[in-house]
Amino acid sequence: MGHRLRPVKGRETRPDAARHGVLVLGIVTITAYGSWLYSFGVLIGPIHDDAGWSTTALGVTYGAGFLLNGPTSLLGGRLLDRHGCRGPFLLQAVVGGGFLLAASWAGHPVVFGVLYALGAGTVGATGFYHVTTAAAARLRPDRPDRAIARLTMIGALCSAIYLPATAWLVEAWGWRNAARVLALTCVAGALLGATLGTTGRGEEAASRSPWGAMGEALRRPAVRRMLLVFFLAWMAYTAILGYQVPIMTSAGLALGTAGVLGGLRGFGQLLGRVGLTGVVERFGAGPLLRLSYLGSAVGVAFLLVGTVPAGIAYAVLAGASLGATSPLQAIYARTRFAARDLGLLMGLQGLAAGVAGAVGPVLGGLSHDLLDSWTPTVGLGVAALVASAVLLHDRPKTP
Repeated sequence: MGHRLRPVKGRETRPDAARHGVLVLGIVTITAYGSWLYSFGVLIGPIHDDAGWSTTALGVTYGAGFLLNGPTSLLGGRLLDRHGCRGPFLLQAVVGGGFLLAASWAGHPVVFGVLYALGAGTVGATGFYHVTTAAAARLRPDRPDRAIARLTMIGALCSAIYLPATAWLVEAWGWRNAARVLALTCVAGALLGATLGTTGRGEEAASRSPWGAMGEALRRPAVRRMLLVFFLAWMAYTAILGYQVPIMTSAGLALGTAGVLGGLRGFGQLLGRVGLTGVVERFGAGPLLRLSYLGSAVGVAFLLVGTVPAGIAYAVLAGASLGATSPLQAIYARTRFAARDLGLLMGLQGLAAGVAGAVGPVLGGLSHDLLDSWTPTVGLGVAALVASAVLLHDRPKTP
């Protein structure tokens, strides 16, 4: 049945058990993000070429997955509070992985879109950082920020694993078989996470009414401001990351060079997470998160220059800043939510990110189409990131 890691009141979880639990949660994070969020961009071209389905329809499918992921993040967090890791991860394995698997046999774009979006939304709601960071923090109630930082270091390997692996699977077996393998990795990762049992439950019983807990949190101005900041930041990130390659090529770079720089940006996320715990303990999450937003804004602006050095500057600066953002937002949010409903309330963060993920690519593409230039899209991203830095409130307010 695996390790039972529920913290005992007044004592720490055993360090060896905590390390094992964080490793497992990291694997769950990798397989959840990799099974669709990172891999679908590789599948779009082969699906279009083989099935003849329009790129627009496939883009809508991807956006629908983000949109469904938003509100259902609250369910994933609530299941964690009430049932520990077994709750969200079993749902992810059966429903999320099941829908993704079923989509691989669909013969019509609408059927594929509905099944895939339902699977993607469920997997995101139950396996993304709003769930795994909350579970990691409860593994180490004495050092929650260290546990979150270690988890996100493992999670940063996702794109480095799934992007080349998905490309290889498509070339070797075709997109349908590749999609099946990806779905099965999601199922395997979720089942592994479910072996942690009651890990992730708070020491106190969760509130009887999730709506009451959310209402109490949302009545606090600091929480509303934080969610607005997270929405603006992720809207900027999704608007830019989805179009980073065409932005660079339109600025003058070759397609191959732009692809390499995009991959370098993904690798650069690791730089933003190395040694993060010690820096947070010294300076606090708020000032560092503001610095990450500003660093991302400067890095994104380099996209318009159209030279290899500027592309490298974008990859390193925006990559490292974005890499730091995920753990910093989780650490920052943790200090503003009641401990017993941490999973549910971290789901509010997932809701903001999910809606932003649906809005960002639409605004980015619309800005380009209306003005026939990528400059407004980059400007939108920079403005949203600067606004996030300005609106962020530094002082923690632990309820």
